[in-house]
Amino acid sequence: MKKILFIALMSVITLGAFARGKQPMTFAKLPQNVQEAVLVNFTQDQIQLITSEKTMPKHYKYVLHMADGTKLECNNKAQLRKVSNKNGINEALVPEIILNYVHETFPNATITEYKRETMKQEVELNNKMDLVFNTKGQFLRIDD
Repeated sequence: MKKILFIALMSVITLGAFARGKQPMTFAKLPQNVQEAVLVNFTQDQIQLITSEKTMPKHYKYVLHMADGTKLECNNKAQLRKVSNKNGINEALVPEIILNYVHETFPNATITEYKRETMKQEVELNNKMDLVFNTKGQFLRIDD
């Protein structure tokens, strides 16, 4: 019985640690490396809202909402994980090899979302096409 109570108590404590949810924060509270990465393409004045969320022990996700409708997601290592804007994203945030492929293959399309995952990168165009690339930026397939 004590073993069951101990396991239940540890489960509640663990869930409580991860159930923190999204927390609003100021730009000054962002880790310095994340601040520097954001300021490469945006000014601090453009930021309307910042939230942080603990994803794993010692791992955080930061979401920044910009005045122009852009939404940036990055981790505590200042790695961009996702950027989206229904009117088109800042192309400087997309790797050059992917950007070149999109411009050559879909010259009239606008990139509305870029997402980087562990094993792939994805781009969504304003025509709702999803292009999938490997981590080196080589085209793999079209998802729709």
